[in-house]
Amino acid sequence: SPAQKLVFNRVNGKRPQVLLQQVSAPEECYTLAHEENVRFVYEAWQQVEQQLDGSRSGESACGPVQYVEKTPNLGLK
Repeated sequence: SPAQKLVFNRVNGKRPQVLLQQVSAPEECYTLAHEENVRFVYEAWQQVEQQLDGSRSGESACGPVQYVEKTPNLGLK
């Protein structure tokens, strides 16, 4: 026998209000620990970028080294 077709009937041809509320993006809640982690990562990355800029201009002999692929894949850019 053929597969049964699912049919969803709407009341008065309108979408229920519950569905409209679910479509809207829920408000995100961040914990204090999450905010501290994000702040830590952001500040650490800012320091790395400053050190990279300094090493490019010759200010510092040691520090972070930016990895450069020897055979870059143009599809990944």
